[in-house]
Amino acid sequence: MKKQVLIRGVDGDIYRRAKSAAALQGISMGVAVSNALRSWVENGGKEDEIQKEVKQNAQYVKSHWRDLRKHKGEAVVISGRKLQGIFGCLEEARSFSSSFKIALTFVVDKIPQTQELELGPDLELQQKVQS
Repeated sequence: MKKQVLIRGVDGDIYRRAKSAAALQGISMGVAVSNALRSWVENGGKEDEIQKEVKQNAQYVKSHWRDLRKHKGEAVVISGRKLQGIFGCLEEARSFSSSFKIALTFVVDKIPQTQELELGPDLELQQKVQS
């Protein structure tokens, strides 16, 4: 059964981004909101574990950036909210990071604007680091 609803207090930027994402997927905002609500209810209102670890790893980078800068030009692997390894090249770091369920891997230069999450041997996801 479909229901007409009015939702107050929705963040304008989030709404615009969601509307764009829905349009790119060829679905209506009603379907997108229903899917999001269904997922939220099925997870007991808890944040998805992958999203939670992604945020925690990004927060680790922000809070430890001063120490990480000492490794400029080297590749690092962040997983489980800690520095897991330092490598001479990105390929070595990526190979090492594949042993983790989720890992943030990058070459230390400036604070990363995107992050690659190793979700399995052949599956990667890029996502903007939220400030």
